[in-house]
Amino acid sequence: MSDSAAFRYGRTFDLFDTNQNGAIEADDLSALASGVVQAGNISVDSDQSQALHAAYRRFWEVVTHYADTDSDGRVTREEFINAMAGGMSAGPLFSESIANAADAEFAVIDTDDDGRVDLAELQTFFENAGLAPDEARQAAADMDTDGNGSISREEYQRAWLRYYLEIDPETKTFLGGID
Repeated sequence: MSDSAAFRYGRTFDLFDTNQNGAIEADDLSALASGVVQAGNISVDSDQSQALHAAYRRFWEVVTHYADTDSDGRVTREEFINAMAGGMSAGPLFSESIANAADAEFAVIDTDDDGRVDLAELQTFFENAGLAPDEARQAAADMDTDGNGSISREEYQRAWLRYYLEIDPETKTFLGGID
């Protein structure tokens, strides 16, 4: 496994382990979904919130299917990194669950439901989700692959699929996984 892949998998694990107890659990994914809802400033009872929580629950099911090797309901750093390096991310269930989670996240961010989010909105969302301002600005700019100043649902989904499925050692941002 490349250094870039190991860094990204470890960083992803750290992002998922919201309570920092050394394992990813269902509650961690629920907390992440709640954080996205809060960062998007939407009601916890909204359809978008419910869809996001459902997408994150499905993602958790896929991760445990591939990575919870001892079936204890927890995925350790070692289990997660080994599963990612061992092909978990190459499976269709994994990429489908990422795409669904990205779509649900985008629906939270796209408050006017026009299928686009401007860079400033996305940067604010990323900052509210915990990224440093410079990192949030760069991550938002990196998602704008057509350079038009806004992010489409497709650009958002492609960015997250690239993050999980491709390792680009030249990328230096959050989405690329290199600090």
